[in-house]
Amino acid sequence: MRSRPRLLTLTTAVPPYVLGQEEVVERVKCLFRSSGILERLLPVFANSGIERRYSSVPLDWYDEPHGWAVRNRRYVAGALDLLESVAGRVLDDARISAGELGGIVTVSTTGIATPSLDALLIERMRLPRTIARLPVFRLGCAGGVIGLARAAEMAAALPGKAVLLLVVELCTLSFRRSDHAKSNIVATALFGDGAAAALLRCGHENGDTGPAIIATGEHTWPNRLDIMG
Repeated sequence: MRSRPRLLTLTTAVPPYVLGQEEVVERVKCLFRSSGILERLLPVFANSGIERRYSSVPLDWYDEPHGWAVRNRRYVAGALDLLESVAGRVLDDARISAGELGGIVTVSTTGIATPSLDALLIERMRLPRTIARLPVFRLGCAGGVIGLARAAEMAAALPGKAVLLLVVELCTLSFRRSDHAKSNIVATALFGDGAAAALLRCGHENGDTGPAIIATGEHTWPNRLDIMG
């Protein structure tokens, strides 16, 4: 068991703006008042079971249209702030210095960053220049668990070194006020913004006692490319 990667600690962070579900419904009614599909889909908001979410932008930001460039700048800035917050907290919780990190896995789907988020974070947090990097992009809802699998594999390959797993999504920036499709309205009822961080380590001399990653596996179903939107 000592040779298996172990989860040392885990933490999360959310951006500052709170979106109450009732408040979101009222704003959506205003933005989609010309859409015949809205009345049929409004129950989705109540049936979601969600009372509160968090956003990287205030609710009135959606009153005006914003192009891709503006949205993506917001994504990079907001994602980097959240990642710095969770990375710092998870290192503090584990009492591990940034210099002890051997690898970093960064998962995100809701924006594009070039250089990648991990490269930007290395500059901001002064992480080791020799750290092994793996940006994981465009896996959607599967990204977190696949990122955990990759981080475990990296930890097993770097015995004694801690591996930092980071996941961040700013789903609210994907909202399109001109898109009356069912998928856009359902997504508006469900998704919010946030980040998570975990530290994994394998084969440390002190014998870590956190939950072990026993095994991982994947299966990609054929003829299902239309499911991811």
